[in-house]
Order: sequence, then C-alpha cells, then structure tokens
Amino acid sequence: MAVVCTTEFLDTARSVARMVGLPDYPFAVVDHPLGSRNDAELEEQADRALPQVEALLRGSGDKR
Repeated sequence: MAVVCTTEFLDTARSVARMVGLPDYPFAVVDHPLGSRNDAELEEQADRALPQVEALLRGSGDKR
C-alpha cells in the first residue's frame, strides 16, 4: 500500500500513524495544495510522486 500526503498534512499523517502503532509508516509526499492546481500542474505533481509510490509499493521507500 502507498499513501500519498501533501506537505501541509505530513505532520498530522505521522501523528496518526504513531497513534495506530505505525511510527515509521512511510508516505509519498507531494507539494500542497492540490485543489487549486490545473491539470498540467497535477500531472507534474503525479510524475514527481511516481518514484516515491513505486518505491513504497516495492517495499523500498524511505521513511518520510
């Protein structure tokens, strides 16, 4: 499984992971915000996130 999180919510995501007993849970991190981005910007974000997601799915992702 891979969880994608924006920079704005990374601290919250880490806190939740700790609360459920997964203190080292890795996330793929993208820039915030996403809601105001156009299609081209979202595609660029997805392209930058893809290596992180692939690494997480392969089990070799760094702990962000």
